[in-house]
Amino acid sequence: MLSELFVENIALIDRLELELQHGLNILSGETGAGKSIIIDSLNFVLGERADKTLIRYGAEFAVVQATFENYLTPTVGEYLSSIGIDCEEVLVLRRKMTVDGKNECRINGRGVTLSMLKGLTELLCDIHGQHEHQSLLKPSNHILLLDSLGGKSVEAAKQKMKDLHAKYHALKREYARFGNADERERRLDVLSYQIEEIERASVEEGEEEQLLLRRKKIRNTEKILSALSESAEALDGEPSVSAALKSAAALLSTISAYDESVDELVSRLEGAKVEIEDILDSVRGLLDSTEFDSRSAEQTEARLEVVRNITHKYGGSYEALKAFYDDAKREYDELSSADQTVERLERDIKDAANELLEGAKALSALREKQARKFEKDIQRELKDLSMGGSTFKVEIKRTEDADEISSLGMDSVEFLISPNVGEPLKPLAKIISGGEMSRFMLALKNILAGVDGIATLVFDEIDTGISGNVAAVVAQKLCNISRSRQVVAVTHMPSLAAMADNHYLIQKSLEKGKTLTHVTRLEDDSDELARLIGGNDYSPYAVMHAKEMKAWADKYKQSLKQA
Repeated sequence: MLSELFVENIALIDRLELELQHGLNILSGETGAGKSIIIDSLNFVLGERADKTLIRYGAEFAVVQATFENYLTPTVGEYLSSIGIDCEEVLVLRRKMTVDGKNECRINGRGVTLSMLKGLTELLCDIHGQHEHQSLLKPSNHILLLDSLGGKSVEAAKQKMKDLHAKYHALKREYARFGNADERERRLDVLSYQIEEIERASVEEGEEEQLLLRRKKIRNTEKILSALSESAEALDGEPSVSAALKSAAALLSTISAYDESVDELVSRLEGAKVEIEDILDSVRGLLDSTEFDSRSAEQTEARLEVVRNITHKYGGSYEALKAFYDDAKREYDELSSADQTVERLERDIKDAANELLEGAKALSALREKQARKFEKDIQRELKDLSMGGSTFKVEIKRTEDADEISSLGMDSVEFLISPNVGEPLKPLAKIISGGEMSRFMLALKNILAGVDGIATLVFDEIDTGISGNVAAVVAQKLCNISRSRQVVAVTHMPSLAAMADNHYLIQKSLEKGKTLTHVTRLEDDSDELARLIGGNDYSPYAVMHAKEMKAWADKYKQSLKQA
């Protein structure tokens, strides 16, 4: 539910903090006091479009922050996860707009886009009235709402439908990989060419690196020969290193009888002499084997070009080349024997399509039954609300084309209404009268209470065009809804205000030459009820009527507790 609303610099509001409770929250006040501004502020933080004219005159920015408690439902949790935001104990939504038109939206302190914000708030709050923030107006939601009334039988049928839909389209995707006979033949030609080209190149792992080293050696043959020749001369010149080591060892041997440690030095010199001679042999071997071979250089360059071209063509690396080759071989083998596979898939797809259609028909039959009951329930509610001349219909359109059947089945569902006798049925979104819209939405919400998952409902002056007995019925129905979730209602209607669990008075004052809006929670709303009944100059009779109305409301709420 919406627990707190903080507003700064919106229209006549300088700074306002509103703490809301569970149950029925009533906002009342004189015309022009700023009730609509609070609704505008709520719409703003919920992601509705707004322009800089909303910012209070003389201010540089406007900010609205909404805090929700006990907000977490599976749908809300999934949405938050999809946009990468962790679920916390409370949910804080914040939106700021500057005079230059810049918007900043945050969810639990994390920056998000306006569409991301609105996608979340549509799961949290519905506003009915002058500003429409109504998920029920979207035809795409109608099938979900109808299904939510169907209970476990519809839920089970929908799960089966989802499984059948997934199976059918998995088979279709597999079948599409093979194409028709001509396409397979063309694909086999391409694969055959690619496989042969890769096999002909016969690239080995690490071959390019080896070729680059060989090319480097060939290009530096002269430098290599010079270094080897000078090294051999240095080791075997006059006097040679080997001869010098032999002479040093002989001299040290003459004094070994006087110092035992000299024997170790002699041994090391002899080992060094052997190592030097071995190195010299190796250098001479390299010198003898090294020569510039123009043919070898040409072969290396040609092979390197082949390796690089084939590697670049099929992925850019040996690993990518090998993976491409393996995939091409596998696809070639599949397509070579595709005729039998395709025949099997065609049979499987036909069977799956029949199963899909049967599952869709079963689900559609459940919807049809639920739709007729829903129509009767709505008609009854509308009659209570003095809209007995209205006609409500759940329009279900069906397709039997397996490719057009969705995971939700073969049906498309839309709610239609004719507010008056003789008028044609129209989509909900095309109802013009605000009063009719509010009353219809109230009827719908009274039936769907606790089903559609929206925890906070806001009704902006639902009393438009309502009086007498209908006003009492509206008050009772809003009270009914508020027992299972939070309702916030802006009203001039005394009977509705009398039902308040929490009553807030909106007033306008002049401070330092500025007109500002304030909100006060009323501990005793008797005076406000009397004002709503009799105007600002209300009589003692209005006070008496207010007490009677409050007693009537308290009695009705008590009856709900006992029911």
